[in-house]
Amino acid sequence: MVSTGLLHSQDAPVRLKQINIVKTNYQNSKDGEIVNKTVVFKDGKIETITTSDVIQKFFYNQNGLLDMTVKDKIGSDWKEVTNYTYNADNNIIKFVNKYHEGSDYITKTVTFNYDGARIKAITKKSTNHQNVLEDIEYIVENGIIVRRTSRDRNKAIIGKIEYVYVNDNVSKHKGLVGDKISKTYTFDDKKSVDQLIVQNLFGDNYKIIVPMISYHENEFSFESISYNNEVNFSPTSTALVAVSRKYKYNKLNFPISCSQIEENGIVKTEKTFIYE
Repeated sequence: MVSTGLLHSQDAPVRLKQINIVKTNYQNSKDGEIVNKTVVFKDGKIETITTSDVIQKFFYNQNGLLDMTVKDKIGSDWKEVTNYTYNADNNIIKFVNKYHEGSDYITKTVTFNYDGARIKAITKKSTNHQNVLEDIEYIVENGIIVRRTSRDRNKAIIGKIEYVYVNDNVSKHKGLVGDKISKTYTFDDKKSVDQLIVQNLFGDNYKIIVPMISYHENEFSFESISYNNEVNFSPTSTALVAVSRKYKYNKLNFPISCSQIEENGIVKTEKTFIYE
């Protein structure tokens, strides 16, 4: 069994109970359009994520790892189901996402194959059986992903990203081939609430699983594996918006609140963290 609530062996067990999120978008309104989001936990693991019209339920396997999520839209037949499959070593080997696209019900499948320091991730869609949508290779060093390479149908490299870590934090994404955007992150010196969440969902291999899953599931960011809390995000491209965050902490040095603002001032997000 994976121990729930443990960040590192030297850290005291901490469990989240609930996260309340208020996101305000001022783009089309002086007073702002408000979206409320509530994340409810049970035994330190996400049980539900609820917005005004969508509820996402989380289910776990016998090892305590995330097994399935189901999204339903209130008053609608719309549904999205995601399944996670692991091998005997609790490494993820398959990610299956079933969702509506217009009138069609689409299945996206990502398979992960492990070969030493290399992980091959192949993405296919039910609407396109023959063709590979994404051919990705990840390189692992010292238990963390350090590079992501994408190839076209002819196996030519069309994209390469290098990941830089400082003090157990994801400090930079460096675009080397293709999209050469760099993304830089800075962190506080307190314990990460995001890491607490993803470690409880994905177990001991979260530092490998979450970065790969982050390209397919918006709820999990690559940077959430970091030991400290993200304070600033700075991209080199104007197509992306810089973000800054301010936190307040409890006596155990975990965040109890986070105020997030995008550089252009259009979107502001307030988060409140409630622990058991």
